[in-house]
Amino acid sequence: MIGTKRYWALTVLLGCTMAHAAEVRRPNLVFILADDCAHSSLGCYGGKNVATPNIDRLAQEGLKFNQAFVTMSMCVPFRAELYTGLYPYRSGCAWNHSATHPGTRSAPTWLSELGYRVGISGKRHFHPESNFPFETVAGFEKNCVAKINHYNPEKIVPFLTRNADQPFALYICSTHPHRPWTDGDPSQFNASELTLPAALADTPEIRSNLTQYLAEVAKLDEQVGDIMRLLKENGLDENTVVLFSSEQGWQFPGGKWNCWDLSLHTAFIARWPGHIQAGRETDALVQICDVLPTFVELAGGTPAAADFDGRSFMNVLLGMTDKHRDVVFGIHNNVPEGKPYPIRTVYDGTYRFIMNLDSELNYVGRYINGKKPSSWFASMEEAAAGGDTYAGKIVQRMVKRPPEELYCTISDPFELDNLALKPEYDAIRNRLRNTLLKWLDDEKDPGEMMDSYDALNANRKAVCMKPAQP
Repeated sequence: MIGTKRYWALTVLLGCTMAHAAEVRRPNLVFILADDCAHSSLGCYGGKNVATPNIDRLAQEGLKFNQAFVTMSMCVPFRAELYTGLYPYRSGCAWNHSATHPGTRSAPTWLSELGYRVGISGKRHFHPESNFPFETVAGFEKNCVAKINHYNPEKIVPFLTRNADQPFALYICSTHPHRPWTDGDPSQFNASELTLPAALADTPEIRSNLTQYLAEVAKLDEQVGDIMRLLKENGLDENTVVLFSSEQGWQFPGGKWNCWDLSLHTAFIARWPGHIQAGRETDALVQICDVLPTFVELAGGTPAAADFDGRSFMNVLLGMTDKHRDVVFGIHNNVPEGKPYPIRTVYDGTYRFIMNLDSELNYVGRYINGKKPSSWFASMEEAAAGGDTYAGKIVQRMVKRPPEELYCTISDPFELDNLALKPEYDAIRNRLRNTLLKWLDDEKDPGEMMDSYDALNANRKAVCMKPAQP
């Protein structure tokens, strides 16, 4: 339960006097999570191709983070980081379809000890289940590759309204817009009129697939609107902290399964009427591991540094500062999504530095030169072979990478101009390289040897999961 000192601190943060302390109700917590949605697809983040009025309204009513990041751009590691507040190597979940260490504490454990009931609706993707004792809440599709999305938002209402005297935390995890992109109406988009971001070459297959992706982004926006409507209809929207994240990047070039900005940058919005100023933006650097300690503090607890790699950003939410982290980090182990290709990165809010630890190899991923290459990537290769120099540049960027990359991400958001070998950037490159190497040493990250089936299967064996097959 909440201690007296923390209870008093919370009353101060809520603008209460001691005389009104007895009336203070800790806020409910709702985290809305998309699935493989590029942050730049959303209207409030500059997206041009699909209307996202409900997500945009959430930003208008709350705080939009311009510099929020994940540590690994894959579904299972992302969720492990979100629910544990730990970096991948500390939690154990440093590959896709891997597991956290036995006994790792997670959101339902931390928040239930503070008197919250903690539920999850929709996609789960965490292992082992015993580390994540969520209450299962109906309403949202669990299977991210289902061709039909079974969705009935009204089914979250019994959880929202049960026991009004007890605060709740609910994670609502959509499967939009994860492939196979079979939900929604692609015909509402004119493929020939789409604005293609610089990360994509222009081919008919790219444009056709993009209409399917955008149709699911539209469905995601509908879901966000339904969630906010249900909170309002049940009198819960005023005393509920709502956080939204677009998760990692999309399944197009430069997105998911990489360490570029389009891979790791997540749309991140917070709404809490009366406490978070509406219509504000912040450039504070945050990582997804910061969410759980923030929730713990909002719930009245004291998140100890020893328990989390993340740090509470409640002061950012309340408008007390626009500074949180000096840098954010990212890693990628390519197994089991493709052949080993370990990548590490650090970003300081302006410049991104990347180390490709096995750069002499070609990158082989889920959709690039693997057993079943995606038609849209093959179309870029065909365009390049036919003389399309821009397609050739994008293909080359994906397949053959230098040992080090350095980008001024603020002016080059799709990170196409590598500055690593330009002498005038030596000091910036060396500073970021040293920062990254120190973090890798602190994390006891052994580098290349971790990007293997042996390492992944040792992790899976510890929690009795079946071995992953090459």
